[in-house]
Amino acid sequence: MKKRVISALLVGMLAAFILQQSVLEAPSIAAAMESGNLPAMEKGGEDITEVTVAQGEAVQNERTAQGEAVQNGESAQGEAVQNGESVQGEPVQNGESVQGEPVQNGESIQGEPKQKENAADTEGHDGQISGSGAATSEGTDAVHTASQPGGEPETGTEDDNAAESAPGDSETEQEESEYANLAIAQVSHYVNVRQEPNTESEILGKIYNGAVAQIQAVAGEEQDWFQVISGSVEGYIKSEYFLYGDEAVEAVDEYVTRYAAVTVDRLNVRQEPSTDSRRIGYAGQGEKLKLLEQQGDWMLVQYTEDQTGYVAAEYVTVSEEFLYAKSIEEERAEQAAQRELARRMAEQEQAVPENTVAAPLTPPAAVYTSNEELRRAIVDYAMLYLGYPYVHGGRSLAGGTDCSGFTCYIYADFGYSISRTPSGQYSSAGRSIDYSEIQPGDIICYGKSKCTHVGMYIGDGQIIHAANSRKGVVIYDAGYDTILDVRNVID
Repeated sequence: MKKRVISALLVGMLAAFILQQSVLEAPSIAAAMESGNLPAMEKGGEDITEVTVAQGEAVQNERTAQGEAVQNGESAQGEAVQNGESVQGEPVQNGESVQGEPVQNGESIQGEPKQKENAADTEGHDGQISGSGAATSEGTDAVHTASQPGGEPETGTEDDNAAESAPGDSETEQEESEYANLAIAQVSHYVNVRQEPNTESEILGKIYNGAVAQIQAVAGEEQDWFQVISGSVEGYIKSEYFLYGDEAVEAVDEYVTRYAAVTVDRLNVRQEPSTDSRRIGYAGQGEKLKLLEQQGDWMLVQYTEDQTGYVAAEYVTVSEEFLYAKSIEEERAEQAAQRELARRMAEQEQAVPENTVAAPLTPPAAVYTSNEELRRAIVDYAMLYLGYPYVHGGRSLAGGTDCSGFTCYIYADFGYSISRTPSGQYSSAGRSIDYSEIQPGDIICYGKSKCTHVGMYIGDGQIIHAANSRKGVVIYDAGYDTILDVRNVID
């Protein structure tokens, strides 16, 4: 028994001596480790490998801070350390602790989480990879600081992202839709356009069912009036009388009105689609009759408010237009025109015979020797209107018009009749060609599921178009938006 006690004392004294020696050697070992000159050593048959140490505190595998060795699951003070157990009760991750600091991926730098060594870049707050793209130097830890208190947030807000990618006044910014502020009148017959947003103010005009307007602002004490522009009329109408927003955009093609414009000096309007049918009246050169239906060589038209008739298709051209509000003066002029049509109904055909000789058109300013020369003339003419205003539904180049009006009226001045709407030009203007075949003067149709915008190609990868109410007629890159089709009107 005494021998066992003596042996135990001797073992304890030996262990204390070894511990004392290790404590005395710790400063020199730490200095050697800090200088990077510590070679691999062998202690008690166990390898102590070279480690990367930050500020002399991180310990790898079987070493702990301040010279306390942990070997084969036992500590120098006899405390068990097993798969996450602690040295002096401190938590251990992946087998080690540095003065109670949590350890990730084997090491800690004063409690800061660290990434794997030689990481290529850090991840920015917006989730995008930031940095120069070069790897960090060997033996250096790339620290992920984005999640530290006081640092950048993990994800940015919409305002943050907007600040980083705020669009300038460039052609790549989000474009205002052709019908962004479109409103379509939904009334039994018409509604008054007033000077102020109340029912007591002066009446400026009328807007009829199906007519379109451009919303300028919301007004009224209860914000239930629209300030609108429709044709030549600008004023206020209660919002309840309009279809607007996405619903108006979807329905707009249903509210295009087709007209038959007379191209001869005098054209008879007949009761039936035959030259043997009774004449009910006539229309002069340039007059437009609302087209109701095309029946082969004849067209059914609205002659007066309560009378329909037929005209020969070969003597008219078809155009597409929107209906607009009418001012008091325009209303009076239209009523006078209706009275004239009614008067014609009383005239005998023998007294005013039909004259189908085509009225001479205003000839072009020059005779073009080739389509290439014609195309260049069309583009040069379009460029004259660079900077002119955008007016939704505008009826002239000089007064301002929208995108489809711009291309329609440019071509009309060279004797071509094309649709007044983007969808109409997409479906019927000239013929469809591939973008690789494009030439100056061709029309590019834009949109995703339907054509909502058009522009005229001017060469060198550019278009001229009536962009929107903020920019007017401008030049853009042809590929600024999704191209649905290219239309060749000339050849």
